Amino acid sequence: MSIQITLENMEAPVLTSMQALREQIQRNCAVSDANFSGAFSLCGLLLRMRELYKWEAGLPPWKEPEHGLILDWVEQREDLWQELEGRSCETLCLEGEELDPFEVERINQRLASRNLLYGAGYVLGMKPSFLLAEPVESQLVEGLRVYTVDRELCRDIFATPVMRQGERVIARRQAMAFLIWDVIQEQRPSVRPALGYALAGYGLNSQDLLRQPGAHGAVYQRMVAEELRVWVYHEIGEALEDAFPGDVWHQMVANTCQTLAEVFIRAVKDLLADTHPQGLLARMIQEDRKASLGLYLAMMRPLSKMLFPDIFSVFPDFVRSGNWSEVDQARGKAHVAGRNLAARLVDIHAAADPFDHARTVERIIEEVIRPLGIVDGMDVEAE
Repeated sequence: MSIQITLENMEAPVLTSMQALREQIQRNCAVSDANFSGAFSLCGLLLRMRELYKWEAGLPPWKEPEHGLILDWVEQREDLWQELEGRSCETLCLEGEELDPFEVERINQRLASRNLLYGAGYVLGMKPSFLLAEPVESQLVEGLRVYTVDRELCRDIFATPVMRQGERVIARRQAMAFLIWDVIQEQRPSVRPALGYALAGYGLNSQDLLRQPGAHGAVYQRMVAEELRVWVYHEIGEALEDAFPGDVWHQMVANTCQTLAEVFIRAVKDLLADTHPQGLLARMIQEDRKASLGLYLAMMRPLSKMLFPDIFSVFPDFVRSGNWSEVDQARGKAHVAGRNLAARLVDIHAAADPFDHARTVERIIEEVIRPLGIVDGMDVEAE
């Protein structure tokens, strides 16, 4: 069961039990959501709230909540956010010790014996994001310890299927299941061919899934688990990529927070991770994971599509031939282009006035983004 946050238990005394720790973490999730809900578009916020409700209610991705129940929940959550807005995330009390909520290593050291895994970091818009979950698998991949989690005990409104913190990678089955289902349910015309190709690789089709999702639940969850395992290589590629030296990338996203420049910088980093010689696409090629390529295209975000158009150009021939050579060529070309973009961003960062972030954002947009023809109409929250 998830932790229900109320105004009353926001003021409860700090205890040392695991239940109290869960309440503290979920409070921080609620505080973060309250402070950053305004950073999302209305549509994006409602979609994320629907997913959060399903998680709290223990519903599978395809089970739509009763209209009246979710409306009441949304109203209560908005009231809570109003009360919490402006608060800071709290320290966590664990075994009598107070810990900063971003001291991930120390917290996990104390939770290891309880088979619990904690995650904390900053996502799009520098929103704090927290997770407490039960790991079901652990393996060493390319020097990184990869934990697969199934049951999530605490989470906030922003959930990404795979997240990396130093040498630890957390792969989240629930988040992956919700993300893929959203793509299937949305059925955008531009992604239908790639999505259909991906689902067919698992013996599925979107019509049957939408009509009788429960009947295909086991196959769907197998697809989620297999795709999540492959998606881990996005994080592998990111860890191995050196286009943004040292802590430069983190400084850049912090200085351009909640602007198109931040979204672009993140998209460039994702492109480099996906196209790295040991990244996501290279792994698909190595394992001959044709369905994974279709799903990759179907789930690609708008700005990422603009940065990697060649992958769509070669896809029709790939479907006919099953030959990976053109895909690999497109991967290599995109990786070179991504490194060139990263070098330009790093140069702008190096020359930037540390007290004039607005000017840095302006330079990135005018000198890097606008020449690519991808500024007009681009939604900052689209990524």
